[in-house]
Amino acid sequence: MARLYADTVYDLMAEGVRATSTGGESVTVEPRAVEPDRGAYAKAKDLDGPGTLAASTDYPQAAWVPAGTANYAVSSRPASDKIDRIVIHVAQGSYAGTISWFQNPAAKVSSHYVVRSSDGAVTQMVREKDRAFHAGEYNRRSVGIEHEGYVSDATWFTDAMYRSSAALTRNIADRYGIPKDRTHIVGHNQVPGTDHTDPGGHWNWTTFMRYVTGGSGGTPNPHTPESVCGSGYKVIDSAALGSAGTVHLLYNSANGNNCVATIKKTSIGTATATSAYLEVQGKARVTDSGNFAYYAGPIRAAAAGKCVKWGGKAGSAVYDSPFEHCG
Repeated sequence: MARLYADTVYDLMAEGVRATSTGGESVTVEPRAVEPDRGAYAKAKDLDGPGTLAASTDYPQAAWVPAGTANYAVSSRPASDKIDRIVIHVAQGSYAGTISWFQNPAAKVSSHYVVRSSDGAVTQMVREKDRAFHAGEYNRRSVGIEHEGYVSDATWFTDAMYRSSAALTRNIADRYGIPKDRTHIVGHNQVPGTDHTDPGGHWNWTTFMRYVTGGSGGTPNPHTPESVCGSGYKVIDSAALGSAGTVHLLYNSANGNNCVATIKKTSIGTATATSAYLEVQGKARVTDSGNFAYYAGPIRAAAAGKCVKWGGKAGSAVYDSPFEHCG
């Protein structure tokens, strides 16, 4: 969990932050290239990565606090009932209060997991083989994940919570062969016959499902260097700009032209400082620089029989080539 939190911080540093505080103050942190230094946590399991499936039917990254025996039904799933749904809940209460309530024999309710808002910590309270009392008609077929917070207050739904819950959801889905889509990963309000409204309108399904299906939480750039430079251009060289993007050098053998484009990898869709340049030996450098949402460039120039310098910038990372690719 500590590694997951640290990786979240590194991701936010790379992507930048634009948010409004509860007091209405606008907060902006510009993106910058970072190389994660996880220290001792480099050896910890990556909850956002592949190959972290549980060795048992339970989730090994969770703490174990059993629910009261009156609050769930002992079963033998998936032998007795196929598990094909994951139900997302919001507790209308605190993490500690929810755990305490599920231990109370008077509650007659429970969920398999509870996720904390501040850091994404997970507590398992009912074994997945057993039926938690959380979703009425879906109790037999589903695993329930309860989230600390209130449906009316979006501040409870932190990025750490989304990422941790998504890692748990992905793990469950992979083990039971549950499709990672909104038909099979549902809100409590979607369960037939329910009168509940959670997780509510403030739950960001787009962000959550992106983390479930993609892990990294990054929005893919819809543009490629070939699509930016145009038909006939092929990449002949490239240089990484930290984690913020990649600058590419392309060549069109049909007309002898080079092209340079910097394709962003973070803050996709948000205008951030990005640049690309191309300098043909003996001619003036041409630069495209500004705040761009997806890419800088394209910069095209006839360079048959000439050497070229090329490069660009994304975030705080810069690449400058020597004169090269002559001919």
